[in-house]
Amino acid sequence: MRIQTVFSENMRKYRKEAKLTQEKLAEMCDTDHRYIGQIETGTRCPSLEFVEKIATALKISPYLLFYDANSKENDDAIALSMEQKQKLKAMLLENFTKICSAVDGKKVSKQDFLKNLK
Repeated sequence: MRIQTVFSENMRKYRKEAKLTQEKLAEMCDTDHRYIGQIETGTRCPSLEFVEKIATALKISPYLLFYDANSKENDDAIALSMEQKQKLKAMLLENFTKICSAVDGKKVSKQDFLKNLK
């Protein structure tokens, strides 16, 4: 599954679990509800700063927005060991930079992305 689709579906899932409308989430993130809708449909890619706002509003860790629960790779990467956590971070970084490059034509530095995974 494409990471942009994973992100969009996870964002929608966690927003609904939090019982928030797109309008309410937009208000909490200081943006327009149309932007939230565009992110959820995969037509826009949020910045790292905005990913952090979304995660904060949803009261979740940012990495959960990128986690593909249906991927065998993710199942293998989730564990308590540091080595396995590093594998997951590397996979998320690779997929996130692919999204932003495809959607916005921009590259995101590894440092900027990893600081949001803490």
